[in-house]
Amino acid sequence: MDIFVGRQPILNQNKKTYAYELLFRDSLKNSFPGIDGNTGTSRLLANTFFSMGINEITGNHPGFINFTKELIVNRTPLLFPKESIVIEILEDVEPDKNVEDAIKEFRQKGYKVALDDFIFDKKYTNLIKLSNIIKFDLMATPLDTITALVKALKAKFNITLLAEKVETHEEFQQAKEMGFTLFQGYFFSKPEVIAKTDIPSSKMTLLNLISEIGKSSMNFNKLSQMIKNDISISYKLMKFINSPYFRRSNEISTIKDAVSFLGEDTIKQFVRVLAAAGLNDSKPDELMRLSIVRARMCELVGKHVKTPFSGEELFTMGLFSTIDAMLDKDMKTILSEISFSKKVSDGLLGNNKTFNELLSLCTCFEKGAWEINTWDLPESENKDLNDRLPSIYMDALKMADNFLKM
Repeated sequence: MDIFVGRQPILNQNKKTYAYELLFRDSLKNSFPGIDGNTGTSRLLANTFFSMGINEITGNHPGFINFTKELIVNRTPLLFPKESIVIEILEDVEPDKNVEDAIKEFRQKGYKVALDDFIFDKKYTNLIKLSNIIKFDLMATPLDTITALVKALKAKFNITLLAEKVETHEEFQQAKEMGFTLFQGYFFSKPEVIAKTDIPSSKMTLLNLISEIGKSSMNFNKLSQMIKNDISISYKLMKFINSPYFRRSNEISTIKDAVSFLGEDTIKQFVRVLAAAGLNDSKPDELMRLSIVRARMCELVGKHVKTPFSGEELFTMGLFSTIDAMLDKDMKTILSEISFSKKVSDGLLGNNKTFNELLSLCTCFEKGAWEINTWDLPESENKDLNDRLPSIYMDALKMADNFLKM
């Protein structure tokens, strides 16, 4: 049986990853399947803790998980480690004595509790006192409409405020100024300001390195020597090659052996990711993770559908699909300054329908918005891809997490 778990990042004020919200899905066709919340959350917990492993999905960050009233009253969260979950109380849970008693027990045992999609009502006062976090959905309750409420909550309660569905930097800044300290949304994957200044020379060096490995005839010995001459890259290469991602029984202890083991295609990927990480040095870690997940998904999906691109090109395009956010410059200006092929540049500029659909597929996984049919293929051609997408996504998450541990 296929296993579907979506995740959305939750960042702190410094745009560092604080946690992930975990989302249950039963297929690629539904945003949320037509089943009751008890079954949905139970399946999510089973998939996350019993089938996959929580650390493979959240990378050692806690997971925010929605719990229904029945699951709360039955103390279901107590089955799982308090370090691994944040108990989200759904907005339709009536705060009666049974619910309050259960939440008191969760708090006494060290669990964190969040009120989801919060809209104030006096009946929630006791729940507010018992909670660690309150989540405001900015689509349902825009910041301008909750200024007084936020001020009152901050004054009366020792509570953390989380702004959900933050899509612009303006919303992020406004929420911070109001007292929010956690943020959920994809504001971090867009350029903050379209800058007119030149790209710093150190970053141009990284971009030139990308151009070098993009040559039709790569000098393998030269690349190996370049890695040897850089202690930082050498260290990261050795750490990566011996990571759990490769499941090796024996460690590799020399640069030459590492390069030989990885082969040309994977070495190129490694260099691309290192370069992208260097471009991303002042940005949230989650943006780099997002880029790697896209790169690996694009590469693997390309093995199951017809595209005009090689796997190497798809990896590159996925990886650099957020380069405008990394450099805070528009994509066209960036691509005029580096020597990607016209085909790759056209894809990154949104001029290729196939890559647009592929990137949209990745975006749907990022946001858990799987109700959107993102791949315009007949069902007969699409079936193999649909069957494999869950494992493709998990492979991409593992690669991203292992790269970011380097």
